[in-house]
Amino acid sequence: MAAQGHHALIFGASGISGWSLMKQALSYPAASTFTRITGLCNRPVDKKTLFLPDDPRLNIVSGIDLTAPVDEVVSNLKENVPDVENVDVVFFSAYIQTDDYDSLREINTNLLRTAITAMSTASKSLKTVILQTGGKAYGVEWPDKIPINPPLREDFPRVPEPYASKVFYYTQYDVLKELSSQPGCTWTFSEIRPDGIVGFAPGKNAMNMAQGIALYLSLYREVHGRGAKVPFPGESHGYRARHMDTSQDMLSRLEIYVAVNRDREEIGNGSVFNAADGVVRSWAEKWPGVCKYFGLEGVEAVQGVEKESMEGFVRGHMKEWEALAERFGLRRDTVEWQNWAHTKFMLVQFDFDRFYSMEKVKMAGFEETVETVEGYKVAFDRMVEAKVIPRFEGESCKF
Repeated sequence: MAAQGHHALIFGASGISGWSLMKQALSYPAASTFTRITGLCNRPVDKKTLFLPDDPRLNIVSGIDLTAPVDEVVSNLKENVPDVENVDVVFFSAYIQTDDYDSLREINTNLLRTAITAMSTASKSLKTVILQTGGKAYGVEWPDKIPINPPLREDFPRVPEPYASKVFYYTQYDVLKELSSQPGCTWTFSEIRPDGIVGFAPGKNAMNMAQGIALYLSLYREVHGRGAKVPFPGESHGYRARHMDTSQDMLSRLEIYVAVNRDREEIGNGSVFNAADGVVRSWAEKWPGVCKYFGLEGVEAVQGVEKESMEGFVRGHMKEWEALAERFGLRRDTVEWQNWAHTKFMLVQFDFDRFYSMEKVKMAGFEETVETVEGYKVAFDRMVEAKVIPRFEGESCKF
């Protein structure tokens, strides 16, 4: 039986994962599971800005700098987080993007060490830490150098050097293993590995492929009209490669489930779980449904011709985007914020089979699934509500 009355603290709360965690924790698995939810963000934001309900259990705290010394972070937590001494569950999805593997590993590993060391001091009630990582743990960045043999299972060994040193998820895991093994430690941890996350984030987000797709298809309709055919932007073999997306709400629900069910034998200290929608899909199965949301016809990649990239198309039609934004009252900065390299990486360059095994998750008692295209539709609806993309005539919107 899951414990009741938890106080959850979420590092990286305004990102695609942290935002959904705040939203899901208000009701999952029950409205009484969390009596307090604290989201930590770097920039000043509030519930209205983040499109979150004005629920008294939810508190947004800005300005906790995890690059500061631990003592300073402890002081800031105690001063700014109400009831911090009773935080018993920590979700960590904070992230800083850098341009090279060495700094990426150093900075993000240190962020985690500082956050958890500080929380262990600020709250003696801490019982659970949930670390979110991802498919990089399976070496999917280097499919030409490392064999990718799906279904990818949590018990696969780490990738060999020189690639292992480029995966900061490994050093993050090792930090939690070290800290949780110290004498007197009262908390345990688990690692959750999503594949590409499909969802909505209310501000800048480095890993939001769904937003890149939404911006591209919204502008494609504006330029070519309703009913236009949209070729998949990658190659035919990538169109048919099998994988598993991870809808942000499904990811949050799994992370919460693992956090509040620590009494299960399968969820021990250091346990690792894949997170995905639960159904193996290819873009051939998803692309038509994704495009249909925008009143377009998604078709197979065109072979033998030079393709214009999604970013190139958007950059080449900025006048049309400005007109579209004006007509629908959209936010003007979303195209500039979009990480187009990540969108290309997920749609075009990830052109090989990489689907997960979900057996371990099921053995732990979590059996929820969602149809992947439905996950995209939820994300698109949220973008419409947030004025990121237009709601075209005849399309639904349900936040």
